[in-house]
Amino acid sequence: MKNCDICERDDFSLIATRIREGEGRIVRCNNCGLVMQEADWDSKRLKEYYEIEYQLSNSLVTGKEQSAQEHFNDRIRTIRSVFEKVYPLLDPESRVLEIGCGAGELLSLISPHVSKCVGVEMNSSFVEFIRSNLSIEAYAEDINKLSLEGGFDLIICIATLDHLPNPLETLITMKKLLAPSGKIYIEVPNLDEALNRFLPKGNSERYKEFFWHRAHLFYFDRDTIEALFKKAGFLCDVSCRHEYTLKNFMHWYYLGKPQTDFVTGVTGNEFFSGETQFETRMNGIFNEMESVFKKIMAETFSGDNLCCVGHLDPDRQ
Repeated sequence: MKNCDICERDDFSLIATRIREGEGRIVRCNNCGLVMQEADWDSKRLKEYYEIEYQLSNSLVTGKEQSAQEHFNDRIRTIRSVFEKVYPLLDPESRVLEIGCGAGELLSLISPHVSKCVGVEMNSSFVEFIRSNLSIEAYAEDINKLSLEGGFDLIICIATLDHLPNPLETLITMKKLLAPSGKIYIEVPNLDEALNRFLPKGNSERYKEFFWHRAHLFYFDRDTIEALFKKAGFLCDVSCRHEYTLKNFMHWYYLGKPQTDFVTGVTGNEFFSGETQFETRMNGIFNEMESVFKKIMAETFSGDNLCCVGHLDPDRQ
């Protein structure tokens, strides 16, 4: 077990022994509160996992190994809320790097608005798809081992930093690649999301076991992500957004289990088939409530994603 990435102490408490895939150990630093998985991952293991196992166990469509094209088609339907957060940070002259870019869904939306896009992704088939189908420069490599020309105006990392064995190292790498006036935009799952705090007891226990995931090596709340940014030499503004639907929240609250897959959980908010006037009007009520629900989740920092905009700390340069 390595020392804590934030405070460098080796004093941890065990908080869970079951993860989504079975046995696993989740620990909390007794000094700074950082939560992490007790696992020994190196670059080789990481590469193997994202080339093969991850697409089998964590597909956007449960039980199906998607092609790069299929992954792109499904993720593009759910990525626009991220693009809305990123768009104000773009400029026609910007050079943009995305770390953990999947099959290039977000980059495909960003590309028309900037001068250059570069993607880094562990899955080589996704990288080939990006190069061939999107005509965007991309690399299948660990960002910490990749030689790239720096000076990026914006570096993006969505739902990836928490998957990496050493997130501090990756933030320091970003710092080296960033232009002096550049910014980073990072999203990580929110440890304090509502589903982790407000479900009935039995369903809460089931959700926590689902929440702990082999791919997620770190679990951040607002305090620990700010502390990690500070240690790497960044000042950080943190906001919150919620990706999953109100229907997904109610699914967990009353049934204690997830919906069928990621895409359904993010886009499927209708409760009725809509074959009658009653069903159509009831669906309308839930659709109207969706924006209110998302606003509450964001404003109370109970959403499923922490959204971090970082820039270089002038006192640390």
